[in-house]
Amino acid sequence: MSRPTRILIPFLIGFFLGALYLSTLAPGLTWAFDSADGGDLITAAATGGVPHPSGYPTYLLLASLFLKLPFGSLAYRTNLLSCVCTVAAALVIYKIVRSMDHSMFSAAIAALAFGTFPLVWSQAILTEVNALNALFAAFLLYFFIAGVSNPRMDWIGGITMGLGLGNHLTLLFFLPLMFFDKAYEEMLSIYKWFDKETLLSYIKRIARRVAGLLLGLSVYLVIPLRARTQAPVNWGNAISWDGLIWLVSGKMYWGRLDDLNGNYLSSGLQVWSHFLLQQLGVFGLLLVFIVLAVLFKPSRLYLATCWLILIYSVFSILYYSPDSYVYLIPALMALAIWMGLGSNWIAERSPDKFPYFKPAAIFGISAFLVIRTILAIPAMNLSADHTVERYAQLILTSAPARAVIFTEGDEATFSLWYFHYAYRQRPDIAVVCDDLLVQPWYRDVLRQNYPDLVIPEHPQEQDIISDNAQRPMCQLAPDLQASLNCSP
Repeated sequence: MSRPTRILIPFLIGFFLGALYLSTLAPGLTWAFDSADGGDLITAAATGGVPHPSGYPTYLLLASLFLKLPFGSLAYRTNLLSCVCTVAAALVIYKIVRSMDHSMFSAAIAALAFGTFPLVWSQAILTEVNALNALFAAFLLYFFIAGVSNPRMDWIGGITMGLGLGNHLTLLFFLPLMFFDKAYEEMLSIYKWFDKETLLSYIKRIARRVAGLLLGLSVYLVIPLRARTQAPVNWGNAISWDGLIWLVSGKMYWGRLDDLNGNYLSSGLQVWSHFLLQQLGVFGLLLVFIVLAVLFKPSRLYLATCWLILIYSVFSILYYSPDSYVYLIPALMALAIWMGLGSNWIAERSPDKFPYFKPAAIFGISAFLVIRTILAIPAMNLSADHTVERYAQLILTSAPARAVIFTEGDEATFSLWYFHYAYRQRPDIAVVCDDLLVQPWYRDVLRQNYPDLVIPEHPQEQDIISDNAQRPMCQLAPDLQASLNCSP
């Protein structure tokens, strides 16, 4: 195809996905699609603080840039960050398939399939770290599998891996791809393991990537610097090694891998299979089956995508969390690539007697994806979602002067943090999270935020109430009802 056509197709894909996401983008903070963490992330970025483990320094830096945009609410600006990252990830997937399969059609279908998966779409229209994680995952797949091997690309790939780990630690599952590149494949195929020159070249390539990885990981130095500012959101108070290791390692979440038994694994597999059917649909599963049955071969692309599907599926099943399905996004990326390859295989099965079969197949498959996307808009549309804003404003306006509001759960706590800390509403009140009172660092943060509030050394809620008898004490109503129960 001509150069203008080669440019036009990815442009149209980006335009379509961008328009889709912008038209369904949440106008502010939202709880939709298990996105309660958004309030914590935005508040930390806006106040110079540190969010929940693992701290997400790469995300904080990018979110801080988007928060400087001169329009929209703070949450709208970080929602835009997710939108931009997801469009970019889809275009990188286009580049990967185009490089490996040399077909614009398979590349376009892979990019559109990925961008319109309900899970991917949901993370593109709200504030979370998952859209940026998808972009890093796509870049890593390109650098280590589809990209040209040269010293500069080795450095860039390693740095990208380090920065990606600064956004989400599950990118650790991409580490094997650093070692399995074109050079490694050639060494296996022509038995050059004992060829000194070839082996030395491979070691140098890996050394550059590892050095780049360590350089990228230096982004975590941002965490102790931000922790020293004593911002109102400062998880782990990571100014010491103990606090930094607790935060970065995600130690508070380790217990989610403990409760494994046969019933749990069985139910997890059922949920996983139902989820994949929901995301891919019957036609998508057919395309995946075509790849497995007809096209699969032990090449870098197929082995890498198999690894991503397997490892992220296993982790999603084993990790005990209500939103563990979001960890399947890299697996969906691999499946989208397979859908593109399977679609091209169908289009290429053009019988001699039917010369219009290929264009008809291309049009039919493309139209199917577009129509499926249009039908899904009502369920995905967050453009009129003001639920969190109404909730928080009712709570903050109804609270008595100098009230202490005790919160539980991420939705209530982080939404009040967003308006109270990021927007500095009701500076006279104090927001105290019951769930975090057991953490010494949180008690220190409360003392810094509210110097006139007495926080005992090992407090329960009742201790704070009795030691601050001069202030009204308020409890949030259950089930996220926008009301307070206050005692003078």
